[in-house]
Amino acid sequence: FDMFFARRSLAFSGMDIDNARAILVADAEDEEAEVQAQQQAVAAAEAEAAAMEEPKMKTVTVDYPTNFDPVAPAPKPQEQKPPPPAKKEDVVFECTVEDLQKLVIESPVPVLLDIYADWCGPCKQLTPALEQIVINAGGALRLCKVNTDQQRQISGALEVKALPTIFGMKNGKILNSFQGMPRDEQMLRNFLMGLLVPGETFNPPVTAEEKANYHQLSTKLLKVAAASSFSFSARERLQGRVAKLLDELVADIGGDTGMAVADDSARVLRSLMSNVIRDPFEEKFRRVNLANKVIAEKVAKYSSCVSILKSVGFVADGESALVVGKGKPVANVSPINVARDCIDKWVDQNRYNIAASARKRKDEIERVRIAAEAEEAAKNQVDEEEDESEEEEVDPNLCIIKYRIEGKKKLHSVDMDGNDTLATLLEKLELDDGESVQFTCAAKRLIVKSADEGKMSKTLKELRLMPTASIVIKIGEGKSSDVSKGSLAERNLAKKKKTGSHSMHSIGLYSQNDGNKAETFESGGVLYDHVLSDDEEEEEDATAENAEEDGDDNADENSSSDEEVDQDDE
Repeated sequence: FDMFFARRSLAFSGMDIDNARAILVADAEDEEAEVQAQQQAVAAAEAEAAAMEEPKMKTVTVDYPTNFDPVAPAPKPQEQKPPPPAKKEDVVFECTVEDLQKLVIESPVPVLLDIYADWCGPCKQLTPALEQIVINAGGALRLCKVNTDQQRQISGALEVKALPTIFGMKNGKILNSFQGMPRDEQMLRNFLMGLLVPGETFNPPVTAEEKANYHQLSTKLLKVAAASSFSFSARERLQGRVAKLLDELVADIGGDTGMAVADDSARVLRSLMSNVIRDPFEEKFRRVNLANKVIAEKVAKYSSCVSILKSVGFVADGESALVVGKGKPVANVSPINVARDCIDKWVDQNRYNIAASARKRKDEIERVRIAAEAEEAAKNQVDEEEDESEEEEVDPNLCIIKYRIEGKKKLHSVDMDGNDTLATLLEKLELDDGESVQFTCAAKRLIVKSADEGKMSKTLKELRLMPTASIVIKIGEGKSSDVSKGSLAERNLAKKKKTGSHSMHSIGLYSQNDGNKAETFESGGVLYDHVLSDDEEEEEDATAENAEEDGDDNADENSSSDEEVDQDDE
């Protein structure tokens, strides 16, 4: 028992141990009874809450049939019977390139495309087995046989490398293939299950690389089928009709900008056709929503554009849509290809007219924009009071002189009065007294020296230096120095004293025993000694010497001729 309760019990019992123990036992029993009562109350509350949450049970009366026997065994499920065999001519076809679009691409059921040859032994064994399989399928499968020797276009598009080659196709697409004879019956069964049963995969599964390859082969086969199924005469009729409708489109639009607008519509048509050609299996590309903003403005607005779409196989699907290949797994892209090429040819033939019309349309849009801006500016124009700015008064006698000291680049400016003289300007320069100064103004063709008192005393207005002038000031006069050239003998002496010159003898071309420094060669030529120098001034000196010698010779000749004249006179 707890020490506190034990002491209290002893106190109540007058230190009688038996009575104290009895008190403690009674307290424990009361506490247990109280805890049980609380637990029962909580359980009752939870049960009541659960009962309120449970929905009320409804009584349902069932009327049993009079002959119902609850102990009778359940009926056995009916076994599914295989479909009745189909006729061979309904499921087995000899396919050519002309029938490829109808029999294979647009087939409503899966297709086994058998590429064989008459000389191929395994082909002769496999083809009858495939025929029996499609006959027993009761029309759920179709066999199209292609003789590779006669239909090279088909086998070339499918890149057949071995015989026989079997392609499993559905909705115009190649899903899987195998070459040669199947290894066993299970392999062929797995191939057919993946082709026929929805949601069933091939075993072994097709890899991503194989899927990409099959997609390319499907596209090639589709192009071959489309080109072969569209006759040459139908091609020519379609080309003529599309060209005529494009010309009618230009006539319907009219005006100088009609060709440019027609070009925009033709480009939208070409884009719609290119989408179908790029992926003829995608339904969203095969459907044209005429309520689209761009299509409604550039295609649906003109009956010629709608007629072009209908000419290539588009049909109405509701009030605001056109669809091609409706109800078929793939669209026939051959007429669409022809129409697109015809649009390209029409655009190329009229490119100059289209460019001229586009320029006119651009100019017209620009004129409308400018007119709208002018109208908007006129509406928003408000009367504003213009502040009259006071014109700054200009002194009529102000003369601005800009001068530069000769030999320096800095430009100075000084404000003077028109009645001031050049002497006043000279005083502002603060030059040394007695120094000669020359003023030069090239614009006014004016040269004035400080020694010229007459011009120095004239005003700037009289010298026509108003209102501004640029002057070059030359301080001091250059001194000319006479340079004495000296006599010919002095120059020759100076030349001999120059360092750095050398002769052919000094560099070893002649020996000391050559006598007069000349050498006779066997050919009869003579090599003379020449002075060689690195100094460029020697050439100038030699030129000057020749000129002076010529002058001396001329002087001698003139003197001799004068003497002869004097003798004749005598």
